[in-house]
Amino acid sequence: MTLTVQVSDIKIDWLTLHRRCYDGVFPGPTWRVKRGDVVNVTVVNTLGLPHKTEAPNQLRLPNTTNLHTHGLHISSKEPQDNVFVHIHPGESYTYSYQIDSENPSGTYWYHPHLHGATLLQVHSGMAGMIIVEDDADATTPSHLRAVSCPENCAHDIQLMFQPTLQYINNGGRGFANIQQTIQDNPNYRHNQYPVTAGGNLEEWLTNQANGIDHFTTNGQLWPQLAMTTTETKRFRMVNAGGSAILELLITDTSQQPTSACSVLEIAYDGVYLDEARTPLTGKTLLIPSGKVDWLVACGTAGTYELRSLSSNVDNLSIGGFQRLNQNLLTIVVTGTSSSITVPTSLPTRPSFVGDFRSLTQDQVFGRFVIEASPGTRLNRERFQSNTNYRFKAQLNTNQEWYLVNSDPGAAHPIHIHVNHFQVISYNSYTGPYSVSGRTGYVFFDQDNSVCAHQHSAYTGNENVQTPNNPLRYLGHDARWAAGGTGTLGYSEAGLFRDAILVPPLVNITIRFNAHKYTGEVVVHCHLLNHEDTGMMLTADIVDQGADLTASIPSGTAYPGTCKENDPYPFNACDSCPTTINTSSTTTTPAASPTETISLGGEAAFLTPRSWNFTVFLILGLLQLV
Repeated sequence: MTLTVQVSDIKIDWLTLHRRCYDGVFPGPTWRVKRGDVVNVTVVNTLGLPHKTEAPNQLRLPNTTNLHTHGLHISSKEPQDNVFVHIHPGESYTYSYQIDSENPSGTYWYHPHLHGATLLQVHSGMAGMIIVEDDADATTPSHLRAVSCPENCAHDIQLMFQPTLQYINNGGRGFANIQQTIQDNPNYRHNQYPVTAGGNLEEWLTNQANGIDHFTTNGQLWPQLAMTTTETKRFRMVNAGGSAILELLITDTSQQPTSACSVLEIAYDGVYLDEARTPLTGKTLLIPSGKVDWLVACGTAGTYELRSLSSNVDNLSIGGFQRLNQNLLTIVVTGTSSSITVPTSLPTRPSFVGDFRSLTQDQVFGRFVIEASPGTRLNRERFQSNTNYRFKAQLNTNQEWYLVNSDPGAAHPIHIHVNHFQVISYNSYTGPYSVSGRTGYVFFDQDNSVCAHQHSAYTGNENVQTPNNPLRYLGHDARWAAGGTGTLGYSEAGLFRDAILVPPLVNITIRFNAHKYTGEVVVHCHLLNHEDTGMMLTADIVDQGADLTASIPSGTAYPGTCKENDPYPFNACDSCPTTINTSSTTTTPAASPTETISLGGEAAFLTPRSWNFTVFLILGLLQLV
């Protein structure tokens, strides 16, 4: 297979756009693969120079590219999913993807992942769907085979939602603004075309009064799908962008929820649920990069809309985020009224995406905190290099990671490469909040005092203004546990994801098995302007017994800490089993975790009553060294 990267003219209604895309089509071609396949893809970069080549962590290199197979359980080493490959203008590169024999069958996607140019290239249209097909045997329920390729492709509906026409400059994500910032080739911009009303086309597109702020579906604006009252369709949906959340439901033409169409969720991020279910809050949240599969049946003739429809009731669970209100697909249903019962059984998941909720603490061999903060930083620093590993984990061990967000206002969709993770719990957030200003950023305790633990660039002379009511988003743990109305932004316990929304002042426990593949694990925010400007880090999965030295702290400050005596990593899992064997001091899977913090990578876990003295004593020693 060859993917040619080129600038093509894409026509949407009356508007012609100059966009980077694959093979001159928009979106890119769908890959249909099976587990165990070898997929060779040659990326031919026909883009040209010149282009912006300044230092990293800014928008740059608009004409250099690469490829990421988003969500696949796959090696991050060349020639597979290494996102640090650079395919320069005029060059080509051949990837050879070994589709894992245990990769969950499901919906994935591919897109560029060139640090500094990901936002421009993805929002330009460089993206396509990957479908790992279900096995055509008894392991796949017959009702699922009846709506899926390769046997019943007419009912297998692919829906790529892309921010193609987002020209309003919301948080730096308007497409013309991206082109300006990255110093795109003038021939690819639209300020060269005058309009009869005065000014140029780029000015018209970015004028908020004109409302050019739309997603496209399969490269079209408001397309239609025909259905009958007697059939069921499988919707494979991807939020193939890095800007807005989609809050999906089917409505009538007056934007009111309708019971004429039944919706069952069957998979998130390519991984099947235990059984099909109606959306828990009446909607499905599709964060940037998110993927979901629905089974849809409409038993009453009429015209309906697949919409993204936001509601203020979900504000606390989502946090500060761009939210889309738009029709994405018009569904025209014909036929006499009927009642369709859709079975709920689904294929069994592979063991490495089994269920980690019942693990005891001595079955977990690595713990790591990932902390989002303002100024596009993860773990209190911007991205430095792919070999600056912020953590190391041993191959085939169970990992317990904690996702926290010290930003008091903004949410971040955090994506983890290579291995799907399972949501375990939302926990009480006791950490700091952080504020960014023109001269730096500062961490504050929840009593508004300056934290003792800051970050490597902290000077004490930062001039920042604390916000009004900085703790207004606290309480995610209680809202998540209660469930129901207002919880759309949360992922329930047991769900497997490759990306998850991390709202302000939250603390989420996730677990996964570092299964099969050694190498880099990239972690980043999938708000792609954040990723391009530094909100990314790498961990490393190494063979058992290998060196675990990693750059965990920023200076002497560990992620999530504030006070002198704060432990690292903290007991983030409020409801996890706590059986612990503290007799061993090794970190190999054959033994239980060590009692003390490990500066070489995998840190220990102690019960809240027993660990504080050990850890703050070691932190104190670190300050003296």
